[in-house]
This record gives sequence, C-alpha cells and structure tokens, in this order.
Amino acid sequence: MGYVGRKLRERRILFPDSQRGLIVPVDHGLTLGPIAGLDAMDAFKGWIGSPHISAVLGHKGLIERLIVHERLHPATGVIVHLNGMASLSPDADTKVMVSDIETALRLGADAVSVQVNFTEENFAHNFTMLGAVTDAAHEAGLPLLTMLYDKVKAATAAERLGRLNHLVRVVTELGSDAVKLAYPESLHEIGELVRRHGGDIRMFFAGGEKTSEEGLVAMTRAVVQQGASGLCIGRNVFQHARPQALLRLLAGCVKGEETERVLELDAV
Repeated sequence: MGYVGRKLRERRILFPDSQRGLIVPVDHGLTLGPIAGLDAMDAFKGWIGSPHISAVLGHKGLIERLIVHERLHPATGVIVHLNGMASLSPDADTKVMVSDIETALRLGADAVSVQVNFTEENFAHNFTMLGAVTDAAHEAGLPLLTMLYDKVKAATAAERLGRLNHLVRVVTELGSDAVKLAYPESLHEIGELVRRHGGDIRMFFAGGEKTSEEGLVAMTRAVVQQGASGLCIGRNVFQHARPQALLRLLAGCVKGEETERVLELDAV
C-alpha cells in the first residue's frame, strides 16, 4: 500500500496537466540565515501562492507558517525538508536529521526531501542517513526527493561526470524517488545523465547562480527537451524583481509551451 500512496502523492508535486514540475525550495534560511528574498519568514507572501509553482520545499517551521497563514495555492504540493546544517558549522557539508517522517505527515506533506553533499569524509554518514530516511518515507507512502551535490573536485570534466553518474546511481539504489542536481556545464552532460538515469528516477535540475530571464528560459527548455522532470529553483525566483511573472514564464517552459507564447503571457 505504501507504493500506491507514494505514486498518488508524487503527482501532487507535479503540474496536473503534465508529468513535470517547477519546485521552489525556500529552505535556505537554516543554512545561510536571512538572505535577500528570504530575509524574513514572510518576505515571500506576495508570490508564494502562485499557481505556477507545482510544489514548495522547506523546513518544518516555515512550512507550518505557510499552511497556517494560508499562503500556498490549493494545488501546490508541499515537500518537507528533513535534514540540514548551518553554514556556521565547520562541517557544513555533513547534514544531520532535523525532522522526521511523522512530523512531515502531521503537516500534510506530499513528499519529503534530504540533501546529501558528498565530501571525501562523509560517505558512511550519507549512506546510513539516506538508507534510513528512504525506508521510513516509503513505509509511510511518501516519495523522497534527494538533493545531490558532489563536493569533491574532479581533475577533468569526464571524471566529474563519472563521479556524478555513480552518485546518482547510489541514491537510486537506496530508493530515492527523485533527485535534484546542480545544472551541468553542458547540454551533453544533461543528456548523458537523463539517458542513464531518467528511466529509474525523476530528475530535477537546480537553477544555480542568479542569471537573466533569457538564460533561465534557455536552461529550462534544454532540461525539458532532454527529458528531465523539471526544475527545482530557488534564489533565481525569490531574488527576482518580479517573481510572479518569472514563475509564469518558467512554468510555461516546463509544461512545454512555445517560448513566444510564454513571453506573450508574461507581458499580460
């Protein structure tokens, strides 16, 4: 029965008219403290209720406030982030559990997420944590999104891609339902990653550093054309001058609408 529940909830973090999603993470405050666009817990009330967000991802305290104050659109899915570590820590890349499946269920979550940053020293920690979280999430019928980052510097692009392929396979083998990856350095790498893993795990790509609307549109179209499940994009949204308009623009691209039509909608 857990599998049936997972598949049902998985649909809720995607747009109902497609098999793709635009997930907006707002979990940055725990790691970085108050930053532009998230300098207060209610700083995003003007856009967080947009119908062009398929799911919002955040820590339990923030998610609770968004629900209590009815900030989210009724069709927007909720993903509760379960681990973290402040950047003030000398071991900031080793994330620890700060919540659990029971709390996520009490909040009405549609999915849960964790972040695993692989350094040269924390493989055992990450394997143990991810294995346990996956088992608990699946027993409760909750899909798991794993945010995956390789923090080991590779000597060559081929080595970097090889390591990333291995780590995506790791989180797939441990049972993750979806993975979020940093936007690769080339279209070839997106295609390679999706070709190898897209049939086994949903793949979302992050927006990375702040960039122009044109750059985001090009990136989104490339991700969709290569067969990924969509975007998981934070600061390019909440630090944008017009988040509502940008969300409408990106959602159209994720759904596969023609860019010209999307740009017309953006001008309305």
